[in-house]
Amino acid sequence: MRIFLYLILLFCGFWSSSQTIDERLAIQFYESNEFEKAESLFKKLYKQRSRSALVYEYYLNTLIALKKGKDAERLVETHLKKTPENIGLRVDLGMVYDRFNKSEKAENYFNKTIKSTSSSIYEIKSLANGFRRRGYLDEAIKAYDVGIKKYGTSAFYIDLIYTYRIGLKTKELANFSIHLITEDPEKYSYVVQNLDVVFDDSLGTSYLQNKTLSYLQKKPNSVVLSLLYIECCVQQKQFYLALRQIISVDRLEAAGGKRVLGFAHLCVQNKAFTVAEDAFSYVVSLGESNRYYIDGQNGLINTLYVQTTLDINPNKEKINELTTKIQKFIDQEGVSYKTAQSIFRLAEINVFYLDKTAVAVALLLKLLKTPRLKGSFVAKTKLLIGDCYLMLNNIWDARLMYGQVEKQFKEDALGQEARFKSAQLSYYIGDFDWAKNQLDILKTATTQLISNNALELSLLIQDNTGLDSTDNAMKEYASVEFLLYQNKISKCKETLNLLPFKYPNHSLNDEILYLKAQVQEKLGNYVAANQIYESVYKNYSTDLLADNALYRSAMINLQVLKNKAVAVQLFEKIILEYSSSLYVSRARDFYYQLKRGA
Repeated sequence: MRIFLYLILLFCGFWSSSQTIDERLAIQFYESNEFEKAESLFKKLYKQRSRSALVYEYYLNTLIALKKGKDAERLVETHLKKTPENIGLRVDLGMVYDRFNKSEKAENYFNKTIKSTSSSIYEIKSLANGFRRRGYLDEAIKAYDVGIKKYGTSAFYIDLIYTYRIGLKTKELANFSIHLITEDPEKYSYVVQNLDVVFDDSLGTSYLQNKTLSYLQKKPNSVVLSLLYIECCVQQKQFYLALRQIISVDRLEAAGGKRVLGFAHLCVQNKAFTVAEDAFSYVVSLGESNRYYIDGQNGLINTLYVQTTLDINPNKEKINELTTKIQKFIDQEGVSYKTAQSIFRLAEINVFYLDKTAVAVALLLKLLKTPRLKGSFVAKTKLLIGDCYLMLNNIWDARLMYGQVEKQFKEDALGQEARFKSAQLSYYIGDFDWAKNQLDILKTATTQLISNNALELSLLIQDNTGLDSTDNAMKEYASVEFLLYQNKISKCKETLNLLPFKYPNHSLNDEILYLKAQVQEKLGNYVAANQIYESVYKNYSTDLLADNALYRSAMINLQVLKNKAVAVQLFEKIILEYSSSLYVSRARDFYYQLKRGA
């Protein structure tokens, strides 16, 4: 008995195996366009396994490839009788008509099928999925429309939006989106998330914007229509139009400036500083009793700071005006976690633009004692204090501050920044081995800026040490760079001018030139600085600082010398010849911005 059972199981195994082999062989014939051979095998397989979706699919496609329309029709009709529960397969008969030039018959069949297959939401969705699977998106949409009329929008809106999106039917998607959010405002977030195909097309965005505006004129108090219109304006970079509308929404909702505040931050991210300034000013204008007043002031100060310091040669008068404004705000509101952001900005101004490092340290140390500050903000404050100590030649305390941040945020971008600053400190004082060890670790930092800066400084040390037993040239160069960091310009310039004579034909020649250009920038001699940068990227085009020099020269030409044509050429050179440079992204932004404005 056991032997008999074993033989039966063995026979079944061989039978199953042969079917797998036949199936693979048939598919191989099909994919090799040997359709006659494939047909005979699939015909055999279909008789044996008529409910197999895979066999049916290949068999049908084989018959279509052989232009055997009648056989294909018979196969579909037979399969539909055997699998009546598979509603999506009802599409296949119409598809066969369509493939064999019976388009009118196919259309009539599809329309009849849509009307007759609507006894439940499940039926309609299954049929529509069948249409989508076969590429008949218009028919799928018709099925959903029938379903919406019978069962309501909520049952089908996700499927319909998906179908519009995959079919790139931007106008239809725009129209349906407006209809949906008007009918059910709670669907707004979902709708906006799925409007990417509309926003990717400027004509589609304009259509949606104009359509929304026409609806909004009929329903001026509709918040969701207003928000959709604002989204269109933002996508089109029409921030002034968006601001007017968002103020209107804010008033409708009695939001006290909350919506305007969020929009203002978005404008800063998009460098629409003038609009951001107006938005924050609106929030401030709502009065000191308003809960968002201090947020508005902080935002306004931050916007003015970013806007003022964006240029390589910030306007001194604007810097002084901003300093006065911040000080007035702090005097009025006091030192607290609410005003901390603006106090930090004031410290930055004192350090980087007014050369009042000691004043900045006093501000920052007072800020550290303020309760309820976020840990990340405390870390940023400590990093800036460390920078100040370094400028004041207080090496030990600077290292202490960097060390505290690195220890607390070891795996975070802040910790990596602290480690870089600590390595840079070691570089300045000539401890190259320790600096390079730390920099090599930071080459894989998560932040591209830190990673790139670490790589650059590591290569500088590597390329210019070990050339003699003392590394004197490198130590003197690092000390000169440290003087520049500390704003000791006269001493820096004096020592820098001696280096080429003390170490002629040294590998540091391009670095020395680059540092000379930076000194000239500090002194406000931008023409001279630009000439030196030009010498660096022309004479040392394959060296480490060529892309840095190109970028600085481009920015001087753009912002100071107002030589737009030259700036465009230099940005283009960075994009084409220094594709791995950290400056490529910024160069590309400036390049396209200048080209658009040409």
